[in-house]
Amino acid sequence: MQRLKILLLDPRHSTRGMHSSFVPINIGFIGEYLKENIKNVDISLELATEPDESFEIIKKWKPDIVGVSNYIWNSTLSNSICDYAKKINPETLCILGGPEFPAGTGATKIENTKKDRTYDKCLKYLTDRPSVDYFAFCDGEVAFLEIVNKFIENNFSLKSLKEKNETINGFASISKDKNKLLVGSYIPRIGIFGSVKSEGRDVIPSPYLSGLLDKFLDGNFEPAFETARGCPFLCSFCDQGLDMSKVTTFSTERLSEEMMYVGEKISKIKNAKKSISIFDSNWGLFQKDVELANKILKVMNKYDWPNYIICTTPKSNWNNLLKINDILKNKVSIGLSMQSVNLDTLKNVKRKNWTTQQYIDYANENHKRGKPISSEMIIPLPGETEKTFFEGVKFLLDNNVRTDTYTLMMLSGAELGRDEAIEKFEMKSKYRVLPKQFGTYFGNKMIEVEKICVETNTMNFQSYLNCRNYNFILQLLCHPIFRPIYKLTQKIGIDWYGFSRIVHNCMKDSNFKYKLKDLYNEFCEESLSECFNSKEELITYYSKEENYNSLINGDVGTNLLAKYTAKSILIYDDIIESIFYIIRNKFKENYTVELKPVVESSEKWLKNLYIIGKIFKNDNDIIKNSKYELDIDFDFPGWLSSSHLPFKNFNKRSIYKMNYDEKKLNLLKDDIYFSKKDETDVERSNNRLIRSITMHGPSILEKSFYKIK
Repeated sequence: MQRLKILLLDPRHSTRGMHSSFVPINIGFIGEYLKENIKNVDISLELATEPDESFEIIKKWKPDIVGVSNYIWNSTLSNSICDYAKKINPETLCILGGPEFPAGTGATKIENTKKDRTYDKCLKYLTDRPSVDYFAFCDGEVAFLEIVNKFIENNFSLKSLKEKNETINGFASISKDKNKLLVGSYIPRIGIFGSVKSEGRDVIPSPYLSGLLDKFLDGNFEPAFETARGCPFLCSFCDQGLDMSKVTTFSTERLSEEMMYVGEKISKIKNAKKSISIFDSNWGLFQKDVELANKILKVMNKYDWPNYIICTTPKSNWNNLLKINDILKNKVSIGLSMQSVNLDTLKNVKRKNWTTQQYIDYANENHKRGKPISSEMIIPLPGETEKTFFEGVKFLLDNNVRTDTYTLMMLSGAELGRDEAIEKFEMKSKYRVLPKQFGTYFGNKMIEVEKICVETNTMNFQSYLNCRNYNFILQLLCHPIFRPIYKLTQKIGIDWYGFSRIVHNCMKDSNFKYKLKDLYNEFCEESLSECFNSKEELITYYSKEENYNSLINGDVGTNLLAKYTAKSILIYDDIIESIFYIIRNKFKENYTVELKPVVESSEKWLKNLYIIGKIFKNDNDIIKNSKYELDIDFDFPGWLSSSHLPFKNFNKRSIYKMNYDEKKLNLLKDDIYFSKKDETDVERSNNRLIRSITMHGPSILEKSFYKIK
């Protein structure tokens, strides 16, 4: 039997840490579907995510076919892999597939319209990538099977396949004369012809149960699962917004077997990641998701895994996700996907949110469970103004919901990345480096660039910057570590939204002398300097060695909110001083004589509670000053545990014994230091610190304490 060597890649830059550490189930599905459906040849598969490993496999193994995922965060790298494969062997069939394509994914046809010339853009996209033979615009499993069968029919000859100058179903390619785009017929998604309950995707064998993904179950990759594919919503900012196909699913039986298999593997690995991600666009949308939760609980009870489940909140049926969270021991990440509260904006982006009361009820249900809840907002969406943005933030903060603000990405495969929307809403763009997405391969610098919207006909560039810069303060104040401040301000009658605006205003006050102000100014400067007027300008700038080295060193090219939140946590004491200075001086009507011992004791307690600043110290330095007594006039920790009670119940001198918790310190170090090399990489260690707090909660940073008086 003839052997066909196929290399499937989901490449991620790893120069400064991977964009994602998820197990690549996408290429796993493709590989298993090929093996299941092609029996007349011997399919030999290799899978990889690391760039260097990918290049090495191509060089030594010399695959007949190379299939590569193509997302905004790896498209330059993906194309370079095809270039390298052609250099090693010009007859290698090179295939790309993914949402970073002018037609997006799930398109039923590719054509020019009066307002948007998608056909022409797809032609140019492939013309600019001569090493790419075919681009899959349909689901990878069905499209890849189609082209592999065609390749086999042509006796493993790419030349023979291309000579026919024919379309291939599910693919776009360029004609022999380079002047025409060849577009094959649409191939329906697996399982589309049936109800959600039909579980038609089970025809794809599990890449977990087959062992195909075992190499990624090493404790460093985060296991990922897809229980369903497709999204019934048409949000214009999302690359799935053009995908109007039906949602199709895997069975709960199959998924429970997968999780049990992975749980057994991970449980045997010391310090393995304990979290998983579920890649559905709306996990919890269907009753089947609740049923799956009961299956996951069995895995959780048997292997003490997973300890944290990351998912995307459904845009309806939110009660299901609460049921799921309750079943899974309150370990499911839950958020809101509001994007905006402005009705005109929601209409413009084809998004219908819940009612205001539904949001409030949902938030309250999460608060009952002791879960902090956050909501995504995107700026500048069409129709959003600076005023409506702040109104949206106020609504969220008034209901105790943390706000995470993202800049609008003008994805080439999404509706808001297309000419019609750009012209209609007068969208203006800039370009910046995708955080950490760059690397040098064979002496060539490769940088992934994102196109972002910074202005519309309702929000100018300065308003965008005002919103983005304020968001740094908002992100900081809403961090769980400052939750006690929130409780305190609410009790003494300070509105949290108003407080955040006052803190932001203080950043422009010449009399405000704290380090937080310097950090804020750095953030504002970098928010502006990271933006370029064109992709070419950005590439030219970072092609210079000294500028590229700033990327390598982590000085620039990172996620700014994450970077500056981490920096802020490390000057925690200064921020506590800043906050209490503002309470005393900007809210004098709230800071009464009676409240003076409350405020002073609260500040003293919070400045002594956490081990921040000690995490990166030598163990001997920590142990030397590990135990001491803290004397406060108001029992702030006692009040925090019963904050519904009046202050007078705790207005008494209290003494606490404080000590460093060795178990917590060791856990933090396991999270932060993956290798000796990383111990000198401050930026990466800081990011891991923030992730550790997110995973474990701020209590991971608390000293152990008990009351002695």
